[in-house]
Amino acid sequence: MPQTRKKILIFGYFGFKNLGDELILLSLVKNLEESGDITVLSESPEETAKELSVKAVNRWNLPGVLCQIIRAKAVVGGGGGLFQNKTSSASLFYYLLLILLAKMFFKRVVLLSQGIGPIYGKWPRYFSRIILNLTDSITVRDSGSFRELKILGVKKDVVVAADAVFALNFISSDGKKPNNGKVGVALRKFDDYLFYVEKLREVKEELKNSEKTGFVFYPFHLPEDIITGEEVSLKTKLEDLLCEFSTLDLVVGARYHSLLLAYALRKPFIGINVDTKIKYFCETHGMPCLELDKNTFKKNLKSSIINMLGREMNFKPEEDGQRVKETFSLVFEKTGDKGKKCF
Repeated sequence: MPQTRKKILIFGYFGFKNLGDELILLSLVKNLEESGDITVLSESPEETAKELSVKAVNRWNLPGVLCQIIRAKAVVGGGGGLFQNKTSSASLFYYLLLILLAKMFFKRVVLLSQGIGPIYGKWPRYFSRIILNLTDSITVRDSGSFRELKILGVKKDVVVAADAVFALNFISSDGKKPNNGKVGVALRKFDDYLFYVEKLREVKEELKNSEKTGFVFYPFHLPEDIITGEEVSLKTKLEDLLCEFSTLDLVVGARYHSLLLAYALRKPFIGINVDTKIKYFCETHGMPCLELDKNTFKKNLKSSIINMLGREMNFKPEEDGQRVKETFSLVFEKTGDKGKKCF
C-alpha cells in the first residue's frame, strides 16, 4: 500500500490581500509541497486554494481549524510579523492560541522566518513568553527579532535566517546599471500620510523631465494602499508581480516586502521609515532610509532618487535564500546545531 503523506498545517496572515504575506505563503508552499500535504488557514480559503493548489480552511472556523490541527503532523507558523501587538492584540492572541491548541494535541510546532515584536503590555508579554517556549523550533528573519525573543524570555534555541520570500526562485538579475528610469513606489498608511504623498508627487513632477523618470505605484495591501490619481499597477498573480519588479530600476518603499523584492532582484531601493523593520533592513544592506521629517523629506527623497538611479548593486540574495531553505527541514526534523545563528 502507498505510504500516507504527512500533513502540514500552515497559519499566518493569509487571504487578506496583502501581497507581502501572500509571497511568504507562496514560498512556503513551493518549498514544502514535496514534504507533505499542505492545508492553509486563510481569510479567503477559496482564493488561497485556487491560487496555490492547496487545501485551505477558513481561519475563523474554529471547529474546522481544530480538526486540521488534530490531523496535522506539523503545524507551521508561516513568517511575517505575526507575534506583535502594535497593530492588534487580538491577532497576537489568535496565533498564540493556535500554538497552544497544537501542543495540547502533541503536534510539532515550527515557526519559520518570524519578525518578532513589538509586544506591549505585561500580560501580552507574559503569555507570549509562556506559549512561544512551547514550540519545537523557531527561526527569525533578522537579528532584531532574535534579540526581542531573548528579551521577552524565550529560552528556545532560535535560528536567525532571513525572510521566507528569499526562498523563492527569482528571475535572474545581474545588478547592472539601470537604464529606463522606472521607479516603483509601494506606500502604506501612516501618520500625516497625505502630506508625504504630496511631497512625493512634487518630486515625481520635478524629476519627470530632468531625470526622465517614470513612477509606478504598487499597492501591496488592497484596497488601502491604492493612490488615487497615479499610475497604479495591480497584480493579482504573484508571479506577475515578481516579473514586473524585475523591470524596475529603483524601488521606494514603505512596505517591507517591496524593499525585500528589490534586494532579491538586485535593484537599488530607498526605504521610508514607518517601521523599525524597514529601517533595520535598509541599514543592514547599506541603503538609504528616509525619516518622516516634514522639513527634510522632499529634499532627501529627491537627492536619494537621483543618487540611487545610477547605482549597480552587488547584493547576494542567493545566500539568504539558501539559509532559509535549510531551515525548512525543521518542519519534521530537530535541528542538529542547537542555538546556531545564521547571519
